[in-house]
Amino acid sequence: MKKETSGTPALQHSGTPLPRLTSPSVIRSLLDSLGHRPNKGLGQNYLIDGNILGIIVDAAQISDGDRLLEIGPGLGALTQALLATGAPLTAIEKDPAMARHINHTFKGVVLLEDDVLNVNLSELFSGGMNKIVANLPYSVGSRFIVNALEANPLPEKMVFMVQKEVADRLTAQPGSKAYGPLAIWSQLNYEVKNIKNVSPNCFMPAPKVWSAVVRFEKRSAPLADVADYDRFKRLVKTTFTQRRKQIGSNLRKNLPEFFQGLEKAGIDPAMRPEQITIEQWVRLAD
Repeated sequence: MKKETSGTPALQHSGTPLPRLTSPSVIRSLLDSLGHRPNKGLGQNYLIDGNILGIIVDAAQISDGDRLLEIGPGLGALTQALLATGAPLTAIEKDPAMARHINHTFKGVVLLEDDVLNVNLSELFSGGMNKIVANLPYSVGSRFIVNALEANPLPEKMVFMVQKEVADRLTAQPGSKAYGPLAIWSQLNYEVKNIKNVSPNCFMPAPKVWSAVVRFEKRSAPLADVADYDRFKRLVKTTFTQRRKQIGSNLRKNLPEFFQGLEKAGIDPAMRPEQITIEQWVRLAD
């Protein structure tokens, strides 16, 4: 779901102030000029609440020395707000029409016209980029977050607008129904917080689901040191395919090589995957 934001003081391009990009009439006019219509299949919606834009930017806590990455800028309302902070900005946009619009409208943006799932994030972060701020396209949101969590080095901070259901999974704690691989992989290295739930009425057209602004703040040290991340990821992903099955019988059937490690990891074989802490998962994987 691509979402657009604004409500900040207009930047200028070629001496002309940019319009208020949270205005429904402005959004319609821009879309008409680009020959573009929101794609329901991709869940394309545009944010029309400037207050939410401010919440997103404030959550990123942008300061001198930060270098920013934006995903799916679309019409560029969040782009406009991020440029206003003065921080260097790189944006990744897959849609050719939107990419041309961003290049034409905004000075100072380094634009990569590509599918974000194909971009080498480790290379970007190694170059000094340290924060991601994005209204993530819902069609790739979770997959992109997983990719970002596996980058090396990891970004210092990430702020995303995502579906509330995804936000619930990112912030879930052991024992809750939403707790699973996404929470485990996210919270291993980050403190993850739901900053704000966002009503469908804040978008045009209004989606059927609520959204949420979520912040990832990198921990000073991970909750536990993972010796082999691929093994850790395979263990978590495989066992959660049968999340209600006791971990002992789950491992006997699906990953017998890990079964003998339960006692050493301090895990009762009668526990279910959703009850096991991140630290216990790491001990079991190791």
